[in-house]
Amino acid sequence: MSTEVNVSSEVQEKGKPSIFGFITSPVVQFEKMKSNPVIWGPLLLILILTAATTILAVYTPQAQEALQQQKEAGIEVNSTFSMIGGAIGGAIGGVIAVVATLAFTSLILFLIAKLGTGKTTYRQMFSLNLFVTFITTIGQLINTGVAALAHTSANVTSLNGMVGAKGAMGGVFNSIEIFSIWGLILTAVGLQKVANVSKAASIITVIILFILGAAISGVGGAASEALKGAGL
Repeated sequence: MSTEVNVSSEVQEKGKPSIFGFITSPVVQFEKMKSNPVIWGPLLLILILTAATTILAVYTPQAQEALQQQKEAGIEVNSTFSMIGGAIGGAIGGVIAVVATLAFTSLILFLIAKLGTGKTTYRQMFSLNLFVTFITTIGQLINTGVAALAHTSANVTSLNGMVGAKGAMGGVFNSIEIFSIWGLILTAVGLQKVANVSKAASIITVIILFILGAAISGVGGAASEALKGAGL
């Protein structure tokens, strides 16, 4: 009986990790990822979701407001062509940005794992990063979809969706978001399971990543309000 259980466990761990199974059983997928770090399937799915999110963003109140401001400034704009062009250009730019971001953040995770005496490869960290990004991309798609349909801000799953703060605090509150926090927790677990990083080191890593993300969001929020105040 014990032998059968061990064989079953080994077969399960050596199977290919499932991007959809990652939603309900992330630890199982991380175990499979150690021996089979898949990339192309999850990457293609993320790029499709990113393109869909960018296209939906054209219909959000923020995009429509920008289009209206161009008209009020006397700039001749064909709404239909502008929206189509914005959707296509945004989708292409979004895809390029995602690939570049994934490559860079995976390198950061790889270096962190090595510093934390973890045993891993860049491919494993890239695969881990892809699976975590799948979760955060779903969050972006949901927020953008709700904003386009309900004509609200694209932050319904963040703390700022309830508070509605502006400027730097608005940016910080936007970073306190369900899918982003879920992604950070999964990153900590993934570093432990895939790279054998200690629990303490993985927790410290995601706390630092969260603080950096909140700081960047705060600066971005403050800059956005300053530009609005200057009429730009």
